[in-house]
Amino acid sequence: MTALDCRPFEAIPGWVGTRLRPAIEDAADELLRELVGDGDGEGVVPPPSDGPRRMRLRAGIVAGMAHFCDLLENPDTGWGRVAAFYRAVGRQLARDGRDLAESHQVLRRSALAAWRGLASLTDILDHDHDHVLLVVEAQFAYLDAVTAEIAEGYRAEHGVAARDARMRRARLLALLLGEPPGERDRIASLAEQARWPLPRTVAAVAVAVRPTPAARDAAARPVLPVPAEVLADLGMAEPHLLVPDPDLPERAGLLEPLLGDWIVAVGPTVPLARARESLRWARDTLTLARRGALGGNGLIRSADHLPSLVVFRAGELIDDAASTRLAPLDGLAPAQRDRLTETLQALLEHNFNAARASRRLRVHPQTVRYRLRQLEDLFGDDLRDPRRCLEMELILHARYATAPVGHGVS
Repeated sequence: MTALDCRPFEAIPGWVGTRLRPAIEDAADELLRELVGDGDGEGVVPPPSDGPRRMRLRAGIVAGMAHFCDLLENPDTGWGRVAAFYRAVGRQLARDGRDLAESHQVLRRSALAAWRGLASLTDILDHDHDHVLLVVEAQFAYLDAVTAEIAEGYRAEHGVAARDARMRRARLLALLLGEPPGERDRIASLAEQARWPLPRTVAAVAVAVRPTPAARDAAARPVLPVPAEVLADLGMAEPHLLVPDPDLPERAGLLEPLLGDWIVAVGPTVPLARARESLRWARDTLTLARRGALGGNGLIRSADHLPSLVVFRAGELIDDAASTRLAPLDGLAPAQRDRLTETLQALLEHNFNAARASRRLRVHPQTVRYRLRQLEDLFGDDLRDPRRCLEMELILHARYATAPVGHGVS
């Protein structure tokens, strides 16, 4: 609660408040007209929709003015009750969607109304101009405290609203990504509450902090700048997002602000009911990206790396097959095994074209042909069997995709 500066009130004789009190009712009516108008749209707060609400607003104004007189009579009069009233005014402004600047306009009009009232106080105060000036000074102190309370109520309500919106969106995201997804009616209701129009399609996004020296040294992870259109779960070590209708032209650069500090893996575009599938692909893509298997510093899209992802999903089966299909390499010295393994992968990827494989390996084509003869001696007819060659390519791709090009000894 904002503290009220009572020093101006202490300089005013107590009888001044007693003399001013009879003017409260007329002053309250004048201020009420300033605030809500006379039905002509000129007010600065929404007009009460019924008589009782208007009476409650007027009663609050009277209470504030009466408290001002109480302070004039006794500066030690409690401030808490009236402060609570003005905080409630600030909260109502926020709930009604009004701008905080309107509260300043309200208070400016209040001050003008008070000034007009004070202009007639010389008669009430027996033409004592010194006392009038002291009352004006006390009014400014009071107005400062009221302004602070309204602003505090406004900020508090906005904070509550923002927290509630985050909670609704988090629940909505959990429903959409649940197994099975939440009921359609419940999703629609929560989406309306969260002010998130249900899209036809979505793409899930998995992100992780980019492993830079600055990130490793930081005490906390960098801020994730989530666009307003996107649902997000930021409570996990590796957060995930849901982008609505990701293929719309206006979504093209939506995730670009994340790329500075985050690795961003985007799952395939799917119907809303299949959002969980998109997230699984996005997470697999992120795993491969963090291993360095996919490369690039921009958005990493699952759809651009389907072979790698398919092989990744079949990891255990690939490991079992490798012990059989690559067995001929097991008896070689490590350096030779690495050279021939790398050459076999390059040849399989380039349909046994020695010239293209040599460019991939950055060695002379004759070197590739020499190694090919060694491989033919080891694998025999398997190198002429398209099915066996496909199996070996998948195995090698799965096992050595993370290795940099040309990693073997040439």
